[in-house]
Amino acid sequence: MKCKLTLQEKLRDLRDECKLKLADLAEVTGIPISTLQRIESDEDIRVGYQDVVTLANYYKVSTDYLFGLTDNRLHRNVAIDELGLTDAAVEVLKDKKLNNRLVSELLSSLDAPQLFSAMEVYIDRKMLPQMNALNAVYKFAEEKLREHVDAGDDEQNLKILQEAIVDEDEYLRFRITERFGVLVKAMFEAHKKDALSGEQMDIVKEIGDGYRFYMENKEKAGAQRAKLALLAKQIGLNITKLTDDEIAVLMKALQDSDLYKRSKRRK
Repeated sequence: MKCKLTLQEKLRDLRDECKLKLADLAEVTGIPISTLQRIESDEDIRVGYQDVVTLANYYKVSTDYLFGLTDNRLHRNVAIDELGLTDAAVEVLKDKKLNNRLVSELLSSLDAPQLFSAMEVYIDRKMLPQMNALNAVYKFAEEKLREHVDAGDDEQNLKILQEAIVDEDEYLRFRITERFGVLVKAMFEAHKKDALSGEQMDIVKEIGDGYRFYMENKEKAGAQRAKLALLAKQIGLNITKLTDDEIAVLMKALQDSDLYKRSKRRK
């Protein structure tokens, strides 16, 4: 997850949020498309201040935010008292032992109110009187049913009454866990663009394929032969088509390599 965005990344994100094409943005701001393309390009960092001011005004963010002087789009130097934070909370945020950007995303998520409402209901025991009253009704009904009806004859109704009794702790903690899962999933989806690039994924796949190839050959022919087979594969040789002399030369080259010597020393 990225903690700092460049000016170019911020401008591209803001345009994406507004669902604007460059042509649309040029029309509403009066900035030529060629200039907008250059401003958003990672290859060219020359940006006219007046153009940035125009874009900041259009997107309703501060220029300080765009230039990286603050991570806040609108608010800066807000009084602590306005936020209602305790001294302990302020110290935690100042120490940056937490990922403050992640904390900010969590708090500003559309699913955060439901999560914190569920936590408030649980911690403040706001539902306890109502749930206790309802549970008492079910328990009373169960007792009366047992007094007048043979339990064996009406076992199903007794089970229904017993299952209707709600464990406040279990139920409310489940609601919190469920809402937290929804919130984190939404944040995960929002950060898909921060995942590995296609090129990086190819490298990961190549490493995985190489490991599987090595393990398969290790089971069949032993560790040394598996290393040789993997080396041959990486340089584009089909080991099954090599002569014994060619395999011997390749094996000698493998044994002389620093990588092979280091692996022997680790054993």
